[in-house]
Amino acid sequence: MEAFREIYEIFGERILNYIYRMTGSREDAQDLTQDTFVLAFRKLATLKENSKVQSWLYRIAQNNVFQKYRSKPPPTESIDEKDAQELSESQAVETPRKDPEQSVLRSELEEKVEEVINSLPQKYRRVFVLSAIHKLSYQEISEIMDRSLASVKSDIHRARVVVRDQIKEYLGDNYGMSNPL
Repeated sequence: MEAFREIYEIFGERILNYIYRMTGSREDAQDLTQDTFVLAFRKLATLKENSKVQSWLYRIAQNNVFQKYRSKPPPTESIDEKDAQELSESQAVETPRKDPEQSVLRSELEEKVEEVINSLPQKYRRVFVLSAIHKLSYQEISEIMDRSLASVKSDIHRARVVVRDQIKEYLGDNYGMSNPL
């Protein structure tokens, strides 16, 4: 029981974040996270390799999301600013505060990135979130998705291209250039 509590402490927030990004609903994410860990506890004996706990948990979480939305896909609404901030604080990039204008611009860009990620087709969003946000390896993502490594690499590349192109479009002519004063 103590070992499973440690597993929850290590992976609970990651699984919640992953499910939230897949469903767009805080309530569904909390319910599905709880279901994921209850099922994982019941099926602990089926875990073949202790080193694969993370992949195993993500797969259970993914299957729970699929099961819940089998008849209808989750809504792809924009994430409420408050909920997005609460659930992504662990992934927030620490940068020194410069001035209010820089802070507003950075916040605006973060919102746009979140919007772009949420607009990705579900197939690409899942692998992109696991790769770019959760920092999992291609091999781990391949195991979670139960797909070939080549397929996962291809989908991650396509997702990155879409995100990059939409962010470039949003930034316009100032992309990659500092403001001349």
